[in-house]
Amino acid sequence: MRPLGALLLAGGTGQRLWPLSRKNSPKQFAPLIGAKSSFQLAIERLSSRIPAARTYVGTNRAYEPILRTQAPEIPAANFLLEPCRRDVAAAVALAFFSLEKDGVTGPFLFQWADNYVKHTDALERAIACGYALVEADPQRMVFLGEKPRYASENLGWIELGERLGEHAGTPYYGFRSWQYRPPKARCEDMLASGNFVWNSGYFVTTVEFMTAAFRRLAPELAERILEIVSYRGTPLERAKLDELYPSVPSLHFDVAILEQLPREQAVLLQVNLGWSDPGNLYSLKEALEESPLATVTRGAVVGRHNKDSFIYNLAGERLVAAMGLDGVIVVDTPDVLLIVHKDSVRNLGDLLGELAAQGHEKLL
Repeated sequence: MRPLGALLLAGGTGQRLWPLSRKNSPKQFAPLIGAKSSFQLAIERLSSRIPAARTYVGTNRAYEPILRTQAPEIPAANFLLEPCRRDVAAAVALAFFSLEKDGVTGPFLFQWADNYVKHTDALERAIACGYALVEADPQRMVFLGEKPRYASENLGWIELGERLGEHAGTPYYGFRSWQYRPPKARCEDMLASGNFVWNSGYFVTTVEFMTAAFRRLAPELAERILEIVSYRGTPLERAKLDELYPSVPSLHFDVAILEQLPREQAVLLQVNLGWSDPGNLYSLKEALEESPLATVTRGAVVGRHNKDSFIYNLAGERLVAAMGLDGVIVVDTPDVLLIVHKDSVRNLGDLLGELAAQGHEKLL
């Protein structure tokens, strides 16, 4: 069997976690849960199965120094760098077409580097199952779908199709439908049905399948990326990347590929990884809470009669005291105090735009 490789996507800005996550220190590099960053933990989880030489990181060039500090075992050549942000589809395409250009082939796990997994043994079993399925039929993509714990409107939801079989005790299903960040009421219906999973952002496929999918489903984007990659390994590589990449179409990966993927080429595993994606401040609270509607605090905080709130104090010795809060997020840092209701955290980008417009760019 061919060796498995890994691609970690670590180029996001995490603006919905501001001010814990900032442009120069995005969430995937910060120790939001525990002492290590989600990027470091992702590398650790894969290290026993996938050698460093076959582990690649797709990210923004500005983040390369901190990435290499946090994962010095990964060869420098394995960092696939974009010069600016053009959304997720472009970043994934640049990474996979770069691998193709370098002659790297075969099965690959690829994932976002900003999530957390409690049950690493379950992840190992799921990866092994996905690997076996792809080796049996390389012309497909295996999705690892997390069994939902609550009606999150901040995630993508995938509907299970018919049960197709089982590998080493892990059942796998067809792929029936896909919804990205549906309304709360719809999330509650899907949770109650028991026939949906969260999209965890873990996929097992092959380099060949991914490059073919981009050529077929997103031809304009693929054409632009292929022009850039044609200069890879030449003296013009960086100059052409800087010149051409800003004109690559800005598309979300879900829209460019996942929503168009033929259903017969998608296989879905229903897993229980204890997975969480702190994509915004409230989902970080959900990842840290011990029970629903509990209030989570970090740092020097004194509170009474607070419900379903998140109070995070990074302001040093200054105390945060709070009483009677319901569904409120408070983040206190040395230079910024943020107070926002949980129902508004999805729109935090609007506030950041206003901050930039008023000359506070350095705080972002």
